[in-house]
Amino acid sequence: MAEMIGKRYQILKLIGQGGMADVFLAMDTILNREVAVKVLHGDLASDPSALERFRREAGASTSLSHPNIVDIYDVGDEGGRHYIVMEYVKGHTLKQLIQKRGPLPVRESVWLMKQLVAAVQEAHRNGIIHRDIKSQNVLIKADGTVKLSDFGIALANDAMQLTSKDAVLGSVHYLAPECAKGKGASVQSDIYSLGIVFFEVLSGDVPFKGDQPIKIAMQHIRDEIPSLCAKDPAIPQAVENIINKATAKDPAQRYKSAGEMLKDLEVCLDPSHARDQATRFVKPVKDTEEERPKKKKKQEEGRDGFYGFLIAAISVISVLLVLLILFISGVIGSKQKYVEVPDLFGLSVIEADDKLDELGLSVDYSNITREMTDDTEAGRIISYTPEMGTEVEKGSRINVVVSEGIYAVMEDYIGQNIEMVREKLAGSNIVIEEKALDEGGEPGIILTQEGIRPKEKYNPNIVNYMTLGYTDYPTILIPFGTLGRNVDTVTQELAGQGFRVTPVQVEKSSLSEKEIGYGAGNVIRILPEEGTSYRQEGEAAIVLYWFAEGE
Repeated sequence: MAEMIGKRYQILKLIGQGGMADVFLAMDTILNREVAVKVLHGDLASDPSALERFRREAGASTSLSHPNIVDIYDVGDEGGRHYIVMEYVKGHTLKQLIQKRGPLPVRESVWLMKQLVAAVQEAHRNGIIHRDIKSQNVLIKADGTVKLSDFGIALANDAMQLTSKDAVLGSVHYLAPECAKGKGASVQSDIYSLGIVFFEVLSGDVPFKGDQPIKIAMQHIRDEIPSLCAKDPAIPQAVENIINKATAKDPAQRYKSAGEMLKDLEVCLDPSHARDQATRFVKPVKDTEEERPKKKKKQEEGRDGFYGFLIAAISVISVLLVLLILFISGVIGSKQKYVEVPDLFGLSVIEADDKLDELGLSVDYSNITREMTDDTEAGRIISYTPEMGTEVEKGSRINVVVSEGIYAVMEDYIGQNIEMVREKLAGSNIVIEEKALDEGGEPGIILTQEGIRPKEKYNPNIVNYMTLGYTDYPTILIPFGTLGRNVDTVTQELAGQGFRVTPVQVEKSSLSEKEIGYGAGNVIRILPEEGTSYRQEGEAAIVLYWFAEGE
């Protein structure tokens, strides 16, 4: 028999292991649903610090209720074993998704981050700082829903620190500079981690890496985060600006709240932000006591030479004005040279910029747009303005439109069986919303297809939703009085109503006296039992047990 925890949760299999606890898939035998059970390692039950972290996770999570935070159902202690029962999320972590697919498309990345930031906003609203936000702690359901988990080192505003070193708990790859210095965590520390996760989603990797944690921590303290737009010009500047503000070295320069960050995520892809300029946040350097006297002395010396400098500057400006007038009038210099815009179709943005540079032109990186296409792979130029052959002044910038990928064409599922379509689309970016219809015809056959209609184009790189309506499967209340009736008669009656029936012959010697009393050739047992509601779907069948005469 499978192991039981809390006299209710039947352990099915181990699904995760960590330094503090193991996570099991289990069945809640009362509510008949799958759950995840996290069990603290036995040798840590006597460790006050570890036990407090475990209890803190339970306490933090149970106080939160949000669609993007993993639900906690139960907390217990049985025989010295401490456990937390939580929502079982079928899917994978954000880290696994990035490792599988690499950098995610901008729109999908923004969509995921809006959910994650909303979850952190809810935690902060309840006075809880997560302190361990990283892609490994972000779960992604099959329909694309984000679930933030693992509040094991979360800290309530009024809570005590676990240890003097507790401030630097959490993954060093996502660690805010002030935490790397040993200072306490804050709302801005979580926002910094959110910025690092956003960078990772768009680039496929974390910004700072090293062979030792101390080296990574020092990069968070000293080094500016790399520019994503420089690496991939297709990423809008407004998106990179969100990362820059979230990961500012000075906490005061970051977003004041997760809600403020969420507002920028909501509008960063709007056309009104297409020409946003790059924003960088540099921590201001304050004058030291030693530097102030030196600066004061330089200022005094500067005043003595100011008037002499002013006279020289006026002379230089006068000469430049004369030269400018002569240049404009054509007395000196020559007319502005013009060049023709070359063929850029099919080139990457970098290749196009190199080609334009030879002519004294360049790509307008602030005005790159992306569109799905019928036949051009992602990252290749599909159109641009001014067009090829147009004469433009040297120094002009060219606006380019880049392919976001090739459209997929939706299959026509009308007339197919809903169960087969479920299997076909399992694991894809298409989420099916089913609608049972009270229509005639063969049960399970799809009658309507909405959301993405047959032969309609769609972007296969993002999550798409489609509603399939199908003829509902017949439902029956297994009637009382079935037991003791002829098995062939009952089989024909149920089959005539559209139900699959499986008669099973059993040996008389294995039966109870009551079952034998129903008589040979008659139904002695039925599954589902009499009075049970049964829905005919897929390979399910009503099972009729009987025994033969003369056994």
